[in-house]
Amino acid sequence: MSKKFLLWLLGFIVTGTIAACNLLNPGPTPTPTPNLSAKEIVSRSSQAMLAPKTLHFTIDLTGALDYIDRPPTTALKHVNGDLLRPDKVRGLVKVSSLGVITEIGLISIEGTSYVTNPVNQQWELLPPEWGWYFDPRLPFDEQYGIPSIIPHLTLEKKGVVEIEGHTYYHFEGMAQGEQITWWTAGMVASGDVPVQIWIDTDTFLIHRVHLIELSSDPERPTEWDIQFSDFNQALEIQAPPLDVEP
Repeated sequence: MSKKFLLWLLGFIVTGTIAACNLLNPGPTPTPTPNLSAKEIVSRSSQAMLAPKTLHFTIDLTGALDYIDRPPTTALKHVNGDLLRPDKVRGLVKVSSLGVITEIGLISIEGTSYVTNPVNQQWELLPPEWGWYFDPRLPFDEQYGIPSIIPHLTLEKKGVVEIEGHTYYHFEGMAQGEQITWWTAGMVASGDVPVQIWIDTDTFLIHRVHLIELSSDPERPTEWDIQFSDFNQALEIQAPPLDVEP
C-alpha cells in the first residue's frame, strides 16, 4: 500500500438506527416550533453546520464494495474521526484490500499529514508534496462543502422523528452524483442518488445522512451512512509521536 495512496485516503476524511415509537404508548408526535418550510429548515441547517468548532463523524459503507483507488483494489469500509476547526482532523479508517481488512490512523494538522504504517502501526510523516494534498476544512467549506450542497438537493420534508430523546426533521429526496462527488472523494460520480437527511429541530445541525449509490450495483447498491455528533465538545488534536531511528 503506497504512501501516495495513504495520503489520498486521508483526503476522504475530511464527510444510526432511528428509535421507534413505543407501540404500547406512542404519545404525541413531536412538533417543533416554529413550523418552518422545508426550504427554511435546509437553509438554516446549511448555515448551522458552519458554526461548530469541533464535531465527531462516522461513515459506514455497506452493500457493493466502493473502491477509492484506480485500478480498483482497496475498498472503503468505515471511518471514525474528529474535526477541529480550522485545520485539524484525525481518524481511523478501515479498508478492505484483496479480502484483507486494514486499519489506518490519520492525522492532519495545518496541512501536515501523518498516517500509521499498516505493517508496524508506527506513525509516519507525509510531506504535502507526496500525492494529493488534502485540506481537512473542505468537507465543511462554506462554498464547496456539505453546507453549500444541501440547499441545492431536491428534498421533501417527511415529518419529525424522535431519536434517543432528540427530535429531528426527516427529509427524503434525490441528489445527482455530480452534486456530491466532491465530498465523497469522487467515489460517487454520477447517476441518481436517493438521499435521506435528519436535521436537529433545535440546533438545525445535521445528525445523519444516508445515501444509496444506485450506479454501484443494481441488485445490491452501495449504501453510505454518515453520522455527526459531539458538536462543540472539548477536543485536542496533536501531532503523533514519530518513530525516529537513532
